[in-house]
Amino acid sequence: MAPTREMSLETKERIVKLLQEGNSSRMVAKDVGCSQSAVSKIWTKYKQHGMVVKAKRTGRPRKTSKRQDKQLKAICLENRKSTTKQMKHKWEEAGANVCDRTVRNRLKEMGFQYRKAKRKPSLTPKHKRTRLQWAKERQSWTVDDWMKVIFSDESRICIGQGDDAGTFVWCRSSEIYEEACLRKTTKFPQSLMIWGCMSGKGTGEMTVVNSSINAQVYIDILDSFLIPSIEQMFGDNEIIFQDDNASCHRAKTVKAFLGERHIQSMSWPANSPDLNPIENLWWKLKKMVHKKAPTCKADLATAIKESWHQIDAEYCLSLIKSMPQRLKAVIKAKGGATKY
Repeated sequence: MAPTREMSLETKERIVKLLQEGNSSRMVAKDVGCSQSAVSKIWTKYKQHGMVVKAKRTGRPRKTSKRQDKQLKAICLENRKSTTKQMKHKWEEAGANVCDRTVRNRLKEMGFQYRKAKRKPSLTPKHKRTRLQWAKERQSWTVDDWMKVIFSDESRICIGQGDDAGTFVWCRSSEIYEEACLRKTTKFPQSLMIWGCMSGKGTGEMTVVNSSINAQVYIDILDSFLIPSIEQMFGDNEIIFQDDNASCHRAKTVKAFLGERHIQSMSWPANSPDLNPIENLWWKLKKMVHKKAPTCKADLATAIKESWHQIDAEYCLSLIKSMPQRLKAVIKAKGGATKY
């Protein structure tokens, strides 16, 4: 005999209400569409408990106790990179008798998910204190204040870079290693170093850097590309210039150059790419370059320049608008890593 579906709580409450109104169990059974015996059982239980109760269901006993579940949570938090098999062995040493699936189920009940670890710079306690102080000093800044900042950075772009999500192909199991189904890699991919700047008004100048960057090379870059960018985007208005703490950026000659041109430089907390919106612009640029599929350095340089000019001002503005949220995230994390 097939099992019957459990009656809903609403139907049981309706049965009780009809019986309280003086209707017979036979009339109620006909009205609701169930057997008379079912109506009688519901009424009896209602009189016993004073309320409509849901029937307890039998099933397989739970394999672990609340105490054992707490042990598993402690094992997980001790080393978050452990596999379920490793945690199972440790849990069994503590007295549990479980399988891998039970470990996964208990962790899922606690809200844990096995995720790919995010790549973030290592932050020392000093780094966190500096980041927190920097964010707090600027938490009252509005988007208009951040619109006066011009952000800059260097980045290296490699041929084939930008395919972060991987390449998916349709193939049968026997075709996995066929030419059309492979993602080709090179041992030493060709690459180019570039310098660029941006603000809420859009992208500024960008250049390919063909040599290692020292203080003099950096000054030449600022003179040839930063100054024209400032004049183009801001005219004679005052701006704040941001760059990171690379040794060539903080050289005395660089500070003197900026001072002579009356450019205010922004202090910057170390290991804080999440606070620089140009990092998001680099990610977008690399994606765009990857789609153009360059095969040599000349093609790569052309693809970079074309892609740079295709980045619209709206995208840059959206990055600048995210600055207040970035600061809030750093403050909330007490100087730690954020999602940006």
